[in-house]
Amino acid sequence: MPNMSVSSVPTGSDSSVLSSGSFFDEFADKRSWEPGWLVDFRRENWEKTKHLPTNPKDDRWRFSPKARLGYSKVSGLAQSEDSIAFDSPDKTGVTLEQLDRIILQDPKVLIDLPNLAGPDLGADESFLWARAFSEAGFYLRVSKNQCMDSPLFVNHRASCGGQARFHLNLIELEPFSEVTLVERISSTDRDSGGLFTNLTHVKAGEGSKINRIVIQEMNELSSFHNLENMVVGKNATLSNLAIHLGSAQTRVESKGMLTGEGADFENSSVTLGRKGQLFDQRTMQHHLAPNGKSRLTFKNALADEAKSIFSGLIKVENEAQQTNSYQTNRNLLLSNEAEADSMPGLEILANEVKCSHGATTSKIDDQELFYLLSRGIRRSVAERLIVLGFFEEVIEKIGMEEQLNQVRERIARSFTE
Repeated sequence: MPNMSVSSVPTGSDSSVLSSGSFFDEFADKRSWEPGWLVDFRRENWEKTKHLPTNPKDDRWRFSPKARLGYSKVSGLAQSEDSIAFDSPDKTGVTLEQLDRIILQDPKVLIDLPNLAGPDLGADESFLWARAFSEAGFYLRVSKNQCMDSPLFVNHRASCGGQARFHLNLIELEPFSEVTLVERISSTDRDSGGLFTNLTHVKAGEGSKINRIVIQEMNELSSFHNLENMVVGKNATLSNLAIHLGSAQTRVESKGMLTGEGADFENSSVTLGRKGQLFDQRTMQHHLAPNGKSRLTFKNALADEAKSIFSGLIKVENEAQQTNSYQTNRNLLLSNEAEADSMPGLEILANEVKCSHGATTSKIDDQELFYLLSRGIRRSVAERLIVLGFFEEVIEKIGMEEQLNQVRERIARSFTE
């Protein structure tokens, strides 16, 4: 599809080319080959963006410069034909295919798409536009009792040149299946920015296991919206790990819904912020069934004038007795100008639970730094070693030696760039 732009852009400080009726009509005309229900689905979601409430005191955006994460500067949609790449597994019972090909060849597997909820943690506009404008993304299904011996790799390419790109990803594990998935997100070039929105739905069926790793290293002129809604069924295990190293500004909304008894959900993240980077992180661990376990660990290391916002909620419904859940956000400030805001929270309706949360923000320990400097280690190298040690608890969960070493090397290289 060619790059799309229009000359008539709605007025107003928060307006976007994506809001233009003529722009959407042109987009819809190019997608007229899609089934009618999907055409209607796109238009319904686009229409909903026009009726979103504008509440300047929305707590879901507390401490966050919302305008910086908006779409007002987007000039159009980028081409999506080559924006995602992977090798389809040569194994019976596993389907990994591009979204466009699924729509063309087997659209019935997407019939529940209109019923899939988003994380609903504040970025409503991003969620609706991703549903309206997604052309690329992937569909992964692992059949019952099928266990993948080797990991699957997916590469996303974010747009540049001031344009937007939307990916929609659907992951479904049938009962007692197992898979490891590694997603990398990078920019098409280093010299200009764009806006990339990645909307992912995960459904882990009874007894299934998924280990998902997302490595984001977009260029530092880009904006990134990462929206995740993950449903964990009975006795299923879902591990979600994110490494954030790039972008100028990032909004993360990550929600885990433990809907089956004995569900196990782990959500981890490390973020290295430099210069004026912004990382806005919103999470929820939502327990809806008994005997569930959830663990969340988000670590941010911030240099120069980088900023992070973390808002996390553990929510336990009355039916979710015997829940065991914790949440921790730790921030390491490498300069006097760096800033971190943390808002952990609990909402407990059950009476037999074990839940805890906490947040810490601190600078590099002077004695630890002095110890390294006194042994002839340069300050930049000393800081790098301290940050790597700070992150190690999380990044070691990658498990795969080659991928783990690549992440360590990329973090280390950030201190010399």
